[in-house]
Amino acid sequence: MTIKSITIYCSSSDKLSNKYYQDAEQISKLISSFKINIVYGGAKVGVMGVVAKTAKKYNNKVIGVIPNFLSEREIIFENIDELKIVDSMSERKKILFEYGDAYLALPGGTGTLEEIVEVVSWKIMGIHNKPIIFFNKNNFWGNLFKQFKFFEEEKFSNKNLQNSFDIIDTIDQLKDIFIKWQR
Repeated sequence: MTIKSITIYCSSSDKLSNKYYQDAEQISKLISSFKINIVYGGAKVGVMGVVAKTAKKYNNKVIGVIPNFLSEREIIFENIDELKIVDSMSERKKILFEYGDAYLALPGGTGTLEEIVEVVSWKIMGIHNKPIIFFNKNNFWGNLFKQFKFFEEEKFSNKNLQNSFDIIDTIDQLKDIFIKWQR
């Protein structure tokens, strides 16, 4: 499997516990060490900013996609390789989807949730078969996984949604996935 780029869904908040920024920095450094391009939401603040700034520090390619209405609020990071300012969230999600060979959800809020659930849903529908990874340190996504299981139990889903993605708790597990991708 050749993975040249990974779309990272994450928060633009600057009000989080330091642990989220530290994890984002280590993850971006790891991705950069494998020379996997990063596609993300285009901001220079929050976890998004840490991901992009770290990748640039390690000479990795970064592509940002941000809708015009968020461009002032989320403070665009212009020191990246490619910045796409689009008209809508739908257009942003389309480009984030198309540019990624794989998807990684870091801890985030409703925007992150919306974006990652969409690519999970599309995988279940057969629109793509790209790898999806949830970084679930401290069981951040645990309640979502319980909801997915409930969907299956109540017959709202005829598939085990959790078979469509990987759940990792450590950065070493992410490294193991990247090593497998290189084979």
